[in-house]
Amino acid sequence: MNKILRLLPLVLFVSLLVYAGCSGNDEPKPIDCAKTDLAISLATNGDVDPTSCTSNDGSIAVTAAGGKEPYTFAIGTGSFGSNASFTGLGAGTFSLRVKDANDCTKEIEVSLTAPGVPTVSLEKTADTNCTSPGNGTISVDASGGSGPYTYKLDGGAFVSNPLFENVRSGNHTIVVKDNEGCSISISTDVAKGITGVDYVNDILPILESKCNFPGCHPDNGDWFTYSAAKSSAANIKAQTASGKMPKGGSSAPGGALSATQLAKIACWVDDGAPEN
Repeated sequence: MNKILRLLPLVLFVSLLVYAGCSGNDEPKPIDCAKTDLAISLATNGDVDPTSCTSNDGSIAVTAAGGKEPYTFAIGTGSFGSNASFTGLGAGTFSLRVKDANDCTKEIEVSLTAPGVPTVSLEKTADTNCTSPGNGTISVDASGGSGPYTYKLDGGAFVSNPLFENVRSGNHTIVVKDNEGCSISISTDVAKGITGVDYVNDILPILESKCNFPGCHPDNGDWFTYSAAKSSAANIKAQTASGKMPKGGSSAPGGALSATQLAKIACWVDDGAPEN
């Protein structure tokens, strides 16, 4: 009896460790970037216009505050890096972005002007497709300079048609060039519209086929009930996008999530997690 009593505290301690390991670390709450105080602003004297319509000697410098350091910065569709100054720029409107250590982002638009460049305005429609191809559009209206104009989207070739179709949501760059070779670059974004992905027809089948096994779910939360899944929607997106769910990845009973399944989960959450 005394031996059993001596072992009892150890058994309780181990049990607590097992319980804490299952319930406390499996699903950390994601950061709510909508509530971050992260900010990006133009540095003092941070915008220098190019000297002519054909030169690329303009520059932009930005600063960041709030959020969680360290910060990284990007311009247009470029990748993030530690440098907050961007050189070699021609005339145009540029989207400058900052990302902090919590993966939260903020952006501003800065315009550089030069003599003789066309004036450009854009009309856009949202991309409502969840997976490729997109169905957003960008329509370009150019004036000034010397027509006729040609137009380029991202890394494509210059074309005479000012309407771009089947555009995915996200950041894009439009370049307009006039007949004298003067060009202007516009950084813009196409919004993500409501995709129509719902819980009953799209998400529940994914959860049932990929996450319904001991040690995953419902052990770590009942994602098979709509009300519970909706309340955990942001966490579901974060856990699946990071590869933490389904537990075991490709070795899980149902295997890893496909790119299409990951996209549908993200679209469902971004749409507001509708039931059907």
